[in-house]
Amino acid sequence: MKSLNRTELDALLAVARQHSEQDYLMLLVTFNHGLRASETLALTPNNLVDGHLVVQRLKGSKKTTQKLLKDEREFLEKLTGRFFPMSRITFWRRMQEYGAEANIPQFKRTPHCLKHTTGRLGYKGGMGIAELQAYLGHVNGGNTMIYLQADEEEACSAFAAAITSQASAVAAGVGK
Repeated sequence: MKSLNRTELDALLAVARQHSEQDYLMLLVTFNHGLRASETLALTPNNLVDGHLVVQRLKGSKKTTQKLLKDEREFLEKLTGRFFPMSRITFWRRMQEYGAEANIPQFKRTPHCLKHTTGRLGYKGGMGIAELQAYLGHVNGGNTMIYLQADEEEACSAFAAAITSQASAVAAGVGK
């Protein structure tokens, strides 16, 4: 599973904001609500209901109703028509461009990576599986379980810490 860490996400959003307030908002909304690119690009004022974002998720997922966050609400409520009138390939290209400028590894520069980032950071931040499943609109809880898996970066860090602590223990004469 490819997801951004918090530092990478913040860098990506900062770069997007330097280029375009609308692109920044597109990435922010995609992350804040764990949307697929197609779901984000289809958003219109019809998806805003009483301060909430209502989205029929794709790929057999459920409809979700999520409270708009202050930093997105004030901008979205002013827009008309499609909020982000571009194609999926343009969204992908912008992720590539902004990701490169933010020094994000190439394999993490995809719109879908933002959905995984929502799930992974939500889980690491204390959301339970049931809350993540509901938030992301998953019908099958097994689809949500992917966010429990450590990514390669976390596994490498854990391994380095384990080796370091083992070496320290041996040096101190413990565990001989």
